[in-house]
Amino acid sequence: MLDYLEISDESDIDFLKRLIIEHGVASIPPSVFYHQKDDHQVLRFCFAKKDETLDEAGEKLCRI
Repeated sequence: MLDYLEISDESDIDFLKRLIIEHGVASIPPSVFYHQKDDHQVLRFCFAKKDETLDEAGEKLCRI
């Protein structure tokens, strides 16, 4: 899980859309799993990827 409060005050859904469009990094908004759609301004990332994919995503996230 990534707490992005120091990067943005956007909702988790808005922030993840911007990550995809501007940086090519996909994530999962936890708020979609909550009945009340609670948004704690965190994103979930899947690490079941090739090392090269994770390295590239890490480099992209560090540039934000």
